[in-house]
Amino acid sequence: MKIDPEVRKEINQVLDAMKEAIETKDMEALVALVESEPNVLTVGPCPDNVGLGQNGFKRWMQTLLDKATPVKFKYGFTTIKGNGPVAWLDTHVTYTCKNGENQKDFDFYLSGVMEKADNGWHWSGMHLSAPTELEFPEGPPPQPEAEKPAEEPKPAAENEAAKPEQSEDAPPEWNYM
Repeated sequence: MKIDPEVRKEINQVLDAMKEAIETKDMEALVALVESEPNVLTVGPCPDNVGLGQNGFKRWMQTLLDKATPVKFKYGFTTIKGNGPVAWLDTHVTYTCKNGENQKDFDFYLSGVMEKADNGWHWSGMHLSAPTELEFPEGPPPQPEAEKPAEEPKPAAENEAAKPEQSEDAPPEWNYM
């Protein structure tokens, strides 16, 4: 659902505060952006980055920020949708950090839900993930042409069976029926 421009502005202020807190390693300011309820789930990009509540979020964020010195936290295209005091968003993040003289950029996807209470907007759920290329296991080597069994011809009526119509939205290669 489309949100009011004022709500978008308020949520962007939360994102800016998060950026500032990460770049300065201000853990107190960062944790203050997360709802104080104990059942808030936050998930980070590393295997041990799952936390419940503010303390769980603080633990995994501290682990992430301790790995290298933050240099820049930059948001890419961001979508924000909402309904009343609840908003959800997705964004691309580039996180630049360095260790000594070595500097590296990491791409992340950040998604989550925010709730508005008397004291403003806070994260009530967050997922920060690092996209990687999927590596699927190797399959068996293909059979040489000579070893493949010959297909028996199908009766004409079976070849002319009706195929389900393809959705107009799907590219032709998605029609796998």
